[in-house]
Amino acid sequence: MMLFIRSVFFNILFYIWTFFIVLSALPAFIFGRHWVHYAARHWGQGVTQLLRLVQIQVEIRGQHHLPQESVIVASKHQSVWETTMIEFLVPDAVIILKRELTMIPLFGHLLVKAGMISIDRSKGRNVIPQMVEGAIHARDQGRSIFIFPEGTRTTAGERGTYRHGAYALYKGTGLKVVPAAHNAGFFWPRRKFLKVPGKIIFEFLPAIEPGLSEQDFMKRLADTIEAASDKLNPMKNVEKPK
Repeated sequence: MMLFIRSVFFNILFYIWTFFIVLSALPAFIFGRHWVHYAARHWGQGVTQLLRLVQIQVEIRGQHHLPQESVIVASKHQSVWETTMIEFLVPDAVIILKRELTMIPLFGHLLVKAGMISIDRSKGRNVIPQMVEGAIHARDQGRSIFIFPEGTRTTAGERGTYRHGAYALYKGTGLKVVPAAHNAGFFWPRRKFLKVPGKIIFEFLPAIEPGLSEQDFMKRLADTIEAASDKLNPMKNVEKPK
């Protein structure tokens, strides 16, 4: 019962906070996209504080793996949580996202204003040239790119299909790729109302240098993320009583 009550309060406050953040970002239409990034950073910080209501802590690991220059961050996608945290994790990032998000009133317009790259997933590989062109433009601006290489959210503990777009960005931009794993889906599950107490851990992993073939790159990317995700799985890493 307490878990349900805490989740009710969290969800109400989460949507109020999100609405407030969207309103606070509206000056971006006058003052430029940096206002969106400023608001988004506070979105993630505020969500981290709200998670305390449902007894969820947040830990970020491996930040030393993020170089100073532009990179591609390729992250596991399990939850709403990582969406709220992108700007906090990778400041001024350009996100590869589905076009439907840009159609949400105000929120979608702010995504466009911030220079995010929206793609029509129904067109398959036909969107790749547009995606790579947008990523090159972001790189030339000194910005990093944030992508979910599986293309969509997966259930925590499951492995999705790693898509060709990740390699296209890697090859087309010549940037390093920093894989990232987390376990947010176990505590803030996709399409679930209840939040589960525990610790969300997000971990940046060692960068993949440019120059690998598609086969080698895709294998290393998937194996690196999945191995790290497995280690963060709280269902597999419960301490056994001595």
